[in-house]
Amino acid sequence: MAQWENELEELMARRSRALVGYAYTLTRDRVQAEDLVQDALVKVFSRLRRPRGMDDDGGHVMDLDRDQPVLTNAEAYVRRTMLTIYLDRFRRQRNWTGIKHLLADEDRVPAAEGVATARVDVGVALAQLSPRQREAVVLRFFEDMTVPQIAQTLGTSPGTIKRHLFNAMELLRGSLAEIAAPEMDTSFEERLGAVSGSVRRRRAVKVGALSGASLVLAGLLAMAALWGPARLLSEPVVPATQSPDAAVGGGWVPSAWEEQGPQYECGMEVTELTSTSDRVRLELTGDVRPSGYGLEAHVRVTRTDKAGLALDGGAPLLVFAQNGQVVDLGQGWHEGGYVIPEAGDTKADVATASAATACGDWTSGAISEEYLDARPAGTYEVYAVMPWFEPASDDGAGQMAVSEPVTMEVPEVELPGEAPLTVDIRDGYQPEWLEGTDLTCGAHASDIPAGPQVPRIRSGLELTAQPAGSADAPDEKVRITFTETKGEAVDTTRTPFALVWLREGRVVGFGHDIWSEPAERLHVDAKGEASVVVPVEPDTTCLTHPEAGLPDGSYDVYAFTELDPGSDDEPQYVAVEAALGYFIGD
Repeated sequence: MAQWENELEELMARRSRALVGYAYTLTRDRVQAEDLVQDALVKVFSRLRRPRGMDDDGGHVMDLDRDQPVLTNAEAYVRRTMLTIYLDRFRRQRNWTGIKHLLADEDRVPAAEGVATARVDVGVALAQLSPRQREAVVLRFFEDMTVPQIAQTLGTSPGTIKRHLFNAMELLRGSLAEIAAPEMDTSFEERLGAVSGSVRRRRAVKVGALSGASLVLAGLLAMAALWGPARLLSEPVVPATQSPDAAVGGGWVPSAWEEQGPQYECGMEVTELTSTSDRVRLELTGDVRPSGYGLEAHVRVTRTDKAGLALDGGAPLLVFAQNGQVVDLGQGWHEGGYVIPEAGDTKADVATASAATACGDWTSGAISEEYLDARPAGTYEVYAVMPWFEPASDDGAGQMAVSEPVTMEVPEVELPGEAPLTVDIRDGYQPEWLEGTDLTCGAHASDIPAGPQVPRIRSGLELTAQPAGSADAPDEKVRITFTETKGEAVDTTRTPFALVWLREGRVVGFGHDIWSEPAERLHVDAKGEASVVVPVEPDTTCLTHPEAGLPDGSYDVYAFTELDPGSDDEPQYVAVEAALGYFIGD
């Protein structure tokens, strides 16, 4: 049995009732709740590349008491997917509600008391919030606005919005968690069989699609060898040289792009940025202009097939290139939910980009990375991009539509001010053991010593992190798992890990001096794993008044260390997200 099948069976055996209960709080309908859970499980487990942080205890199933509601990262990922699917359906239903009265007869229109009853639980829970908390929750989860958009709408800072959302979620979690999960009609074997079968078919289609793409590429290379490059390219491709006017985190992949394919990264050559199918065509039809919190440009979305099932995807985004190199990949998509025209149809829309470049400095945000550098004004080759797939039959899963580039003058958009730090620190202070790195008090996540980003892979090693504490205090320790990715055994020296603490996206603690401790030998077999357990201890190094300790609240914790130097004797760092949303306080 494949690893994903073991994990899926274990998750459904231990937590299917809890997942249905969570879905029921959203849908208030037992059948819709079961369907929502199944759709989310199929979507998560059918991905060929595992979502970051989904591995449970380094790929091994933990021996947990099935009566204990312990959330694994796999379950948390499924829950996020459930919420995304539900919100996507809610937005579609809201759009349909605005026009369906033109077609529906009286017996198809739901009674007013039924609609009111379906909303009463959430309404009562929202009534407990302060006006600002309620506004933030509604704009974030019902209007699908980002934190910067909410801050601009309400005339406050992103940090304040994050605080409102955090406090609101704590209150709502207690209120809505009291809704009991309904009994399920289907047996465990029936539910598992339905989900496993759907996942197996979807994964097989994806593997087939990748194999087909490889065959097409091989055919093109053979044609190139026979005809010569002049027969395939109308004009020579510009070499991929770095533009001096654009700051590019070479190799950095925004987390929301990770599921789209390994070829997408900051600094990639534009020759890799092409449509994978002509079934969906995307065209830029207008110039880039400032709009709201960033930039937008008019686009046309066209289905070139004359017959076919409904397609789903991500809303069009803008990608920017200079000198044959992608200098801003954009922040990407969390899930699908964008309605693509029916077969043979066309619709006009807009492609968007945030004010910040996703290929510059970044820090941890409320939902994903929060980018810090404004995109410089200048001349760019601008692309519109959009992922799509056919959810009903899985045919065409993992496709990407890319427009032809248009050279445009792109203005700079002013970024909102950074949220004030609520922890009193010695801003800019750096202890001696961190000299030679960019890590100081008040720095951002991108300054953690591991290159231009916090990577998952360094020197053939992929890092993941999982809670490793007791059932009563699961976050008191974290297990860092090294996975060898190149098929070669790794025998290197590991020093202990340091834990970097961030609040409002800025460093407020470093952990202890790991360089002064004895080095420990680490061996990872080819395609194997090895784990180390690190105690999670709040650090007061950066605090102006360390005796007071870190203030109560939510923190993001990253773990980093140094491996043996490479052949050029340069330090090699590895880092990983150890705990996001770690809460200190009662």
